[in-house]
Amino acid sequence: METALEKLNARVFAEHVRSKFSTQLGTAKIELELFSVDELDVSPRLECFSLLFHGPVSPRLAQQIYSVEHDKLGSFPLFLTAIAGDAEGISYEAVFNRYRKTNT
Repeated sequence: METALEKLNARVFAEHVRSKFSTQLGTAKIELELFSVDELDVSPRLECFSLLFHGPVSPRLAQQIYSVEHDKLGSFPLFLTAIAGDAEGISYEAVFNRYRKTNT
């Protein structure tokens, strides 16, 4: 089930903090846990938020767009960037900066 990314916002993702998301790297399924949703209120016209995921130490995901899947949200593309790492795993960020939809 493909989900249109514009239907997903900070509020929707916040309902799924601590849940598992997954992506593929070659033949390996990589599990990511959403651990934070941070929203900025910069303008009534702009929607700005970021998602922080925690993944395994290996393999490390390169910075690029991945097809991400979630049991309830479906599958959708996300641009993931590694932002931190230690012996426990790697943290990835997805950033959203877009115009809010207007009801016309």
